[in-house]
Order: sequence, then structure tokens, then C-alpha cells
Amino acid sequence: MNARSDPSTRRAEMRAIRWLSLSHAFGIGLFVVLMAVFFWYLQQLEGDQQRQTLYRDIAGAQTALRREFRDDQDELILAAPEWAARVQRGQPIGKQVTDFLAQQPAAVYVAIADAEGRVVHVVRARDVAPLASRAEGARIADPAGRAAFDEARATLRPTYTAPFTAASSDVLFELDAPVAGPSGFGGAVIVGYSLNQVMSGSLLQTIRDRYQLAIVDRDGNTLVSSSLFEIDFAHLTREVALDPPGHGVRLRAFAYEQQPYLVDRTLMAAVVGLSLAILASLVALWGHARRRLFAEYERDRLFTLSPDPLCVFETDGALVRGNPAFRQVLGAGERRRRIDRWVHPDDRDQVAIALEQIRRPGVSSASFEARFRAQEPGLAPGEPLVDAPKRAPAGWRWLHWSLRRDPDAQRPLLYAVARDVTERRNAELALAAETAYRRAMENSMLTGMRAFDMEGRIGYVNPAFCNMVGFTEEELVGSMPPYAYWPDGSEANRENLERVLAGRTPASGFEVKVRRKDGSVFDARMYVSPLIDAEGRQTGWMTSMTDVTEPKRIREQLAAAHERFTTVLDELDASVSVVARAAEGSRHGPELLFANRMYRRLFGADSRRHEALLESYARAGETSAPAEVFDPTLGLWFDLRVRQIRWVDGSPVELLVATDTTRRHEIEEQQREQDRKLQRTSRLVTMGEMASSLAHELNQPLTAIANYCMGMSARVRTAAAAGQPIAPEDLLDPLSKTSAQAARAGEVIRRIRNFVKRSEPERRRCEVATIVADAVGLADIDARRLGIPIVTEMPERLPPLFVDPILIEQVLLNLLKNGLDAMRDAPAGASRHVVLAVEQHEDQLEFSVTDRGAGLPAETRERLFEPFFTTKSEGMGMGLNICRSIVESHKGRLWAQTPEGGGCSFRFTLPIDARVAAAVPA
Repeated sequence: MNARSDPSTRRAEMRAIRWLSLSHAFGIGLFVVLMAVFFWYLQQLEGDQQRQTLYRDIAGAQTALRREFRDDQDELILAAPEWAARVQRGQPIGKQVTDFLAQQPAAVYVAIADAEGRVVHVVRARDVAPLASRAEGARIADPAGRAAFDEARATLRPTYTAPFTAASSDVLFELDAPVAGPSGFGGAVIVGYSLNQVMSGSLLQTIRDRYQLAIVDRDGNTLVSSSLFEIDFAHLTREVALDPPGHGVRLRAFAYEQQPYLVDRTLMAAVVGLSLAILASLVALWGHARRRLFAEYERDRLFTLSPDPLCVFETDGALVRGNPAFRQVLGAGERRRRIDRWVHPDDRDQVAIALEQIRRPGVSSASFEARFRAQEPGLAPGEPLVDAPKRAPAGWRWLHWSLRRDPDAQRPLLYAVARDVTERRNAELALAAETAYRRAMENSMLTGMRAFDMEGRIGYVNPAFCNMVGFTEEELVGSMPPYAYWPDGSEANRENLERVLAGRTPASGFEVKVRRKDGSVFDARMYVSPLIDAEGRQTGWMTSMTDVTEPKRIREQLAAAHERFTTVLDELDASVSVVARAAEGSRHGPELLFANRMYRRLFGADSRRHEALLESYARAGETSAPAEVFDPTLGLWFDLRVRQIRWVDGSPVELLVATDTTRRHEIEEQQREQDRKLQRTSRLVTMGEMASSLAHELNQPLTAIANYCMGMSARVRTAAAAGQPIAPEDLLDPLSKTSAQAARAGEVIRRIRNFVKRSEPERRRCEVATIVADAVGLADIDARRLGIPIVTEMPERLPPLFVDPILIEQVLLNLLKNGLDAMRDAPAGASRHVVLAVEQHEDQLEFSVTDRGAGLPAETRERLFEPFFTTKSEGMGMGLNICRSIVESHKGRLWAQTPEGGGCSFRFTLPIDARVAAAVPA
């Protein structure tokens, strides 16, 4: 060991270096402090002068603006009653208002509003764009304008609005001057001020050249500024409140940095230059001495403190030196140990190849990756592995080595640095396994999967898709439309592809015709979803296809059988009806489950005539044999046959077949029949009108009954498949709801018959929330099926209504179902929901049902409430006509309108009864 490597000698050298450095540092620091104090004093003196000037200028601008707005307010208070009166009388006020706007450069418009906040007249300044919310006929609904208007109405004093941004990006605020009317408040005269005009006006001209001005809100957000560029840092600022308009609006000023005069600048530059020269010379001397002394010291520290393993090898792979990180990872420190002793046997060839490559002339670097044996637990640094034979191996680590040879060195050595890449290699192996697993899943699917880009070029098909169409993957991938599996002349497939590329496919999929390679054609159902890459961008479309040939054939056979059965029953000359008896002790009457065309033509669509015929049958003394009875209501003789059967849900029902036998009695009753002919014809016309109305109105409760029955059947089948008994309480609730819907159908029939006669319905005190909840509960069945939520917007406190709740619920249900039907074909990216809102307007409540569908054309809107007019293929056209009759019978009004953003909104009003409204707590 030489003298320089002695630790005590090195410590003495370090102390000498430290004291020498401190002396230089003390002189440099003292010089810097003196110069800093000098410059700081000059800066503070100049800053005080600028600050006083800024405060004085901003205070003067604040006073001028306050005086200007106060003068405008006083003038507007005097002129507002006259302007409002002239507008009410229809007299022009353009000249007076134009003169007022000309005198006030910051004022951009004057609007006259009535007591309800509706703009009745507007006068704008020259070159001012119209403001939609302040156009004639518009209602003041924006938060800032409405709050100021309500405050002016409550206090009868002029009020200012908070600043708001117009469509032209101009920031405005308004002065609302109330106008007295016969009932106290007759409206307001509204003057709109532009903050941009205030900023560019003559009042701020004197200080705008010296400061950057900005008007900010209470949160410090800039509303308008005198400069297009914001100052990131200002050495001097000042803010003062602007009242009017108030609402936390403040005037902020940024002082531009004052440039010194030429002489001062020259002297300052000379002092700074000399100071920097002296400081640079001192620092250079200090740094040169330190660099020479610390060069070798820092080099050793870098080698020792490096977190990556560093080592020096000879060209044959023998270790010369390793840093602590090397010993910590590999746990070996003896010299002359070859590197391949740490390497996994399978990777030693790669190490040998890298060493052979770097020994070649002209090659100075090489790299390789290999598995190295990691240090064993409890192994001390420097302890060789051979000295611990009983220790358990700690495993292998993947290391990436970078080797470099110094060609100028006297001794050929290799300098190496290692980087642990175990996690990366493990991630690569896991990714490969995951890819293989996903590929196995795709190949095992029975559903045909296909992916194509935005132009329709196929990029992927799975084996199931190839098996369906009979083509190989090589024949399909890369092909463009028309595809090989399209039938000849199939325009439907091309239209479907255009819908897919346009993103207009339904979520429920669509059916297509597919031709196999052998020429056979089958039906398939295809579902489409966007293909999104890792960056969230859509690169194409992913389709899944299933063969629906057999299910479609079975469905068509069932539909044909049902149509044949219905056709046979409807073409019978006898009336056929099926009625379910109510449970014992139930308050509800019998329910008509089925009636053919003859029954509906003769008796309508209820069970009362069925019950009347059964009573006549019982009076005839028959129990099972046919009996001939006379129906005094229709004046017809019928041959009756009654039988007890089981309905589709297993419940016992009554089947009644009534054959008209009147012809046999016509001779003896001809004269009496002629006397009653006119009366019977009148009844048949009335019953025909009721049949059309009832057929439509009963569609809602009958649909609900069918849904409940299907739900109970599915629940029973699920329980039976699981081998578990179903709890009675699981069926009691659907059964009770089914029974309630049946009673509700009978109640609706009675109500609609009264409306046909234009009679007043039975009314009672009802809660609005209950009516809305019942209507939404029924409509939500279709809403969940269609995936279209129903959003209810209703205040917590609403006065009760004195109405017939069942009929109002029918109106809401009909409008909700119309909204759901309108949203059925809405695209997936649209706002798919229906909004039911209730608002109170003084002495009436307004209900609205709004959808975002295709809307109503003008020609459809004109015929919207005509009987039997419909835009649906399955509709009867009586729904809206009946709804209007119900609303009008309650002294309300029903209309349709097109809201902003498209769609359709049906609205109707119901008056609040004075007796009910008086009982509502405040």
C-alpha cells in the first residue's frame, strides 16, 4: 500500500482541500452578498414609487367607472316607465333608446320584459349581434339574468346581473330597472353592458397605456383583458372592486416593468459586468483546484455507488474487479473466476460467442442476455459458492450485459455493465402464454368471428366462421366486398355492410343470407361491435355470426300455425269467447281472455255480454247441453255451448260458443224487429267506436298481464330446472299485479265509455308522485327491454290533483310508450332516454314527455290527433285522440312541440283545484 492509499493520508488531504475551498467560498460569498444588498435597495426604492402611482391611477379609474354606471342607473330609472308604457301601447321607442345607447358606449342593447320575464321588445346598438336569450318572445331563463330579474321584482329596485358569456364570446352584464304595474310589478327595462366595451372605453384610456388591465370574477378568472397575452408574472399588481355591477367583479392592473434610462442602464451594465468578471475568475480558480483533486475520488465513488453491476474482465472471461452491486447480485468476489461459472448451462454458448466476437480486430463492443445464478440467501459478500455447498440455490436471473474493450489500454480488458431484465423476460413469457390461451379460446368458439377494417377488408376470421361458410382462412383474409360467401345478386348484404361501416347497426343484430362454398344458402344472425385498439381508436368492426336457419324455420312454422288458428276462429259465423273467473273473495270481476271477430263485432271487447249470455243459459236450465236463448240487447237468438277448459297457464276458464239463430225467428218477430232496427243500429255504431278505443287502451294492461305471466312461467321453469321448489311469495306479488291489471282494464273500459258520451269522469284527491310512479312502472317493462331508461324530473313538493288517477295514468303511459317507440331506432351514440318532467306554473301543473327520436314532420303534426291516424304499422291511431279527450275532460290542454336538439315533446296541463291547493303545506 502506497502513501496515497493510506486512509489517514487521504483524510488529511481532504481536510486541506476543504479549508482551501472554504476560504475561496467565503470571499465569493461576501462579494455576492454585498452586490445583492446594493441591487435590492435600488429595486425597493423604485418599486415604492411605481406602487404609489399604480394605486392612485386605479383608484381614479374605479371612481370614474362607478360614477358612469350610477349616472346610467339614474337616467334609466327615469326613462324606464315611459319606455315600458310606450311598448305596451304599441308606440315606437327606437329613437329614445338609440340616443341612450349612443350616449353610453358600453351599453349594447336595451330589452323590455313583462312581469313573467318574457322579452317583448329589444333595441340593439349598431353592429351588435342578436342575443338568442334576449330576442323578442324569449323567456329570461339563464341563471344570471333570472336571478337579477327575480331580485328586481322582489325589491322593486335596480339590480345588476353577474357577468355571463354570450354566443359571440362577448362578456356581458345587465342592469334590470323594475317598472311598476297595476299589481305592483309590471316588468323591467334591461340594459346590457359589454365588458369589452367598458375595457376599450375612454374612461380607461389614460391608464391602459401604462398597465395591462383585466376585469376578473370572484374566483379570479379573467373575463376581459386589455391585452391578448396574459402576463405570467407581474412585479406589481393591484385589484379594486367594481360595484356596480358587484357580484365579486374586480378591476385588476398589472404594471409593465419600467425600463431604466440609457445612462443608468450603462452604469448598471458596467457594474454587473465587472462583478461577474471578478466572480468568474474566483470561481474558475476554485473549480480548477477542486476538479484536479476530486477527479480520481469521484471516479472511484461512481464505480462503487453505481446501482448496476459493473466489473472488469479479461478477454478470456476471468474476473478482475467487481463493484459492490456486482457482488450483491452474483455473490462472488474472488479474482480470476471465469464469468461462465455463474451462467446457466443452456446460455453458456451465447457468452462464448460474445467473448469471441469482441476479441476480433476492429470490434470494440458486444452484448448478450443470459441467465445468471443469483446470490444465495445468507451468503456474505465475497464468500464463494463452493464454500457453502449446503445452501439452497436462490434461482436464476436474466441479465443483459454490455461489453466494451479499450483498444488503447496497455492491458486488454473488458469493461462490462449488467442490467436485470428478469421482469421483462417473465412478462414476455407470460404474454406468449396469454396469447396462446386466447388463440385457443378463439379456435374453440362455435360462433363465427370476423374482423374487418373501416373499408370492409377482412383481416381476421376464426375456424368457426370458416366452417360455416366453407372457405379457408387464406381465401377470406384480405378480401373486399362483395365477399365470396354473399349470394348472387344480394343487395341486402351490401346494404347491411354499408350500415355497419356507417355505424348504424342495431344492438340486437340483424339477419343475413350466407352462401356456403358448395352453393347452399343458410340464414344467420350477425352482431356488430366496434374494434378498438390499445390507444382507444376505432380501427374497424368485429362481427359475430350464428346459424339461425333451424330456429327461424321453427319460428315461422309456429307463426303460420297461430295465424291459421286465428284465421279459422275469426272466420267462424259463431262468436267464441273465453273468460277467467275471479278468485273467491276477490273484488275484481271476470276477465275476458279471448274473443274472436264475431264476438267483438256483436258484443264489444269486454266480458259483460259473456256473463249475460251465461245467465240466460243458466235460466234455460241447461248445464252442459246446447241451449237456445234470446239476447234482448241485440235482439238476436243464439245457440249457446258452454265448456270448462284449461287456459295456457293451467287455470280453469269458461269457453262460450254462441251461434246466431235469429233467422229462424225472423218470420214471427219481423214486425218487432223492424221497430227496433234503428235503435239497434245506433247501439252497434256506439259499440263499434268503443271496440276501437277499448282495443287500443286495453293493449297496455293486457301487455302487462302477458309480461307478468311470462315472468312467472320463466321463474317456475327456472326453479324446476334447478330442482328447487318455488316459494309461494315469489308468485303472489306477480299474481296480485296481474289481478290488479285486470281490474284496471275493467276500470279503464268504464271510464272510456263515459268519455265517448262526453260525460264528466269520477275524480278524487290524488298525489302526483303516485300517478307518475304507476305510469313509469308499467312503461319501464318495455323500457328495460329496449335498453332505454326513463328519467323522471319532478319537484319534491307538488299540490295534489282532483282528477281521475287511472285516466291520467293512461295518458302518461301512452305518451311514454310513444316516446319509447320513437327511440327504438335511435343510433347507439345518441342520447337514448325518455324524460318525464312535471312543473308547476301558478294554478296548473304541466306534464311533459320528451324523447330524442326522429321527431315529427309538419304533415304528421297536423293530423296527429285525428282518429285512426297512426305512423306505426301496428297502431290503431286512437291513442292520442283518447289522450286529448281525457285531458280536455279535466279542463286541460294537450299539444306537441319539437324541443331544441331534435326529438319530440308531448305536453299537457292540468288545473290545480283551489280546495286541494289550499291544503298543501308551504
